[in-house]
Amino acid sequence: MKHFTLFVSALIGGMFLTTSVSAQQKEYTDGVFMLNEGWFGNEKATINYLDKAGKWEYRVALTKNSETYELGTTGCYATIDDGKMYIVSKKKSVADKEAADPTLTVCDAKTMEVIAQINTILNADGTAAADGRAFLPVKELGKGFLSTTEGVFTFNLDDNTVGSLIAGTDGLTNNQTGNMIYADGKVYAVDQRRGLLVIDAAKDELLKTVNNEGEGSYNSIVQAKDGSIWLTCSKLKKAVSHIVKFNPSDYSTETVELPEGVYPPTNSWGAWNPDCFTASTTENALFWNGATGDWSNGQHIYKFDIDSRQTSLLLDFTAAEEMPYVYGAACRMNPYSGDLYLSVTKGSAWGDESELRVYDATTGTMKQAYPMEKHYWYPEMPVFALKSTTAISSVEDNADVREVARYSIDGKLLQGAQKGLNIVRYSDGTVKKVVVK
Repeated sequence: MKHFTLFVSALIGGMFLTTSVSAQQKEYTDGVFMLNEGWFGNEKATINYLDKAGKWEYRVALTKNSETYELGTTGCYATIDDGKMYIVSKKKSVADKEAADPTLTVCDAKTMEVIAQINTILNADGTAAADGRAFLPVKELGKGFLSTTEGVFTFNLDDNTVGSLIAGTDGLTNNQTGNMIYADGKVYAVDQRRGLLVIDAAKDELLKTVNNEGEGSYNSIVQAKDGSIWLTCSKLKKAVSHIVKFNPSDYSTETVELPEGVYPPTNSWGAWNPDCFTASTTENALFWNGATGDWSNGQHIYKFDIDSRQTSLLLDFTAAEEMPYVYGAACRMNPYSGDLYLSVTKGSAWGDESELRVYDATTGTMKQAYPMEKHYWYPEMPVFALKSTTAISSVEDNADVREVARYSIDGKLLQGAQKGLNIVRYSDGTVKKVVVK
């Protein structure tokens, strides 16, 4: 909590009096944000915040110098890195380049004070706006990568300005680039029509495009706790009964067939969202929302054990009263506890009764449920807030225990120490929080 002193002066009975009032600025720590798509045509994207006591704050105010900022038309992605939150929104119309409809908003992750806002990013020939999809910060390089409908753009993390369009990632009509990860100096980005883009992160160069026609087009990408890289696929816009393991050393792929009766991960390209394909930071496992149709949001959450290659049905909502639907990318793993956070909408995937649920990722037992007030939020994805400094302690390795993995606050596998809060997993199974200065 930041403290400020305000000096208030008044003229009373001919005497000039001065007094001071102590004020506090709220800090958003130890909780979880929910990025909402917004109610198209009625309300732009918003962010709700669930504090550690289980209380919701709706429509968190984004301010700067007493001015309030709005997000874009449809919230589609958010991530926290190095003390900043990066929020990506889709535009109402890419043809209207001048409309106030922000693509990228950068905030202080603790105070939600706006640091910068990028309204429009033009395509290569300047004829239309690039519609935002996802954002990948790479602190060690001082840059981020923004995927759009017009290719992948770089972003300067220090002065919060858009850089260049990476050559070779644009140029196709009716195309879009979606989820991205960073590993071993490369950015891996899924592209709807091209396949998997391999980008040299330091040089901003497209090195290779991976596309195995037998596997189908790639929909999403995650990196597991052990560093392995996994993709979801579709053929002719239909979900397929396999997932793919990608080998970055030789760009080869391995098709992993799913058991009969298992619904594959949903295809998110239609009305793009980051989807529910996600990896745990505390165990070597993947999770996804099973597709019951070409584009539909299902009622089945699956868990895939990477070591044993076993797939299990963790949650099945088909028999529940007021059947819950999983919307968008509202399935994420808490990087601290390993719990599964799932936002569901009751009765319909597009209803006005939403709640955030917390499940044990091993047993599927629901630990807590946090209903939101009735409204058409269209909850897109949970984003885990920074931990308060009082909850952080420094750690050191000893001779018998070694570090085996390191993650950012939002669960991304890091290649080394990164300034800010790191989540470190050790060979004895312990997980600790480390502040890197």
